[in-house]
Amino acid sequence: MTLEKALSYAIDNEGISILSEVRLKNYLNDLQAYDTPAIKRIISAMVDEGYLEKLQGSLSGEDYKLHFNDVTNRLVKTEGFQEDLVNYVMDCLLFAVHKTQNVPSPPQNAISPKKPATRRHSSSSEKRELIVHQVNGNYLIEFEGQSYELDNTQYKAILRKKDMPADRLQVWLRSYAEENN
Repeated sequence: MTLEKALSYAIDNEGISILSEVRLKNYLNDLQAYDTPAIKRIISAMVDEGYLEKLQGSLSGEDYKLHFNDVTNRLVKTEGFQEDLVNYVMDCLLFAVHKTQNVPSPPQNAISPKKPATRRHSSSSEKRELIVHQVNGNYLIEFEGQSYELDNTQYKAILRKKDMPADRLQVWLRSYAEENN
């Protein structure tokens, strides 16, 4: 489900107050609304740092756009998130609370504005492939339709394990990615 649809669904079923609750992160995860790990981290920061609660409180006023711009600037300048990704998340939120009718579309390159180094690793015994993107010093690994963000040490460990059965490799990837969250 797309992020704007998942946010709309969460608000419609749980009420607007879900925006200020920690369970929103899990709700969106259950709906598979996170296009990238970066979007998941943006939503997490917005919940954990109280930004969504602030935005929720501003929705009834006419100056809600000022609050949205303020939070956008803080997420980009203070938290260090990519501006295009933050704008996408904000557009999804505005769509979900019916402040705009424009359906947001994710940025063309939702991973990084630069072209990441891409490496492909495959095992000759199975038709499976690790797709690796180097992003901001970490590695985004795509494997069997899932994405996992790993640091350099974890990535090297996965390369040593890449010939193991796919289900075991996926357990290692999931475990390493959870350590980073």
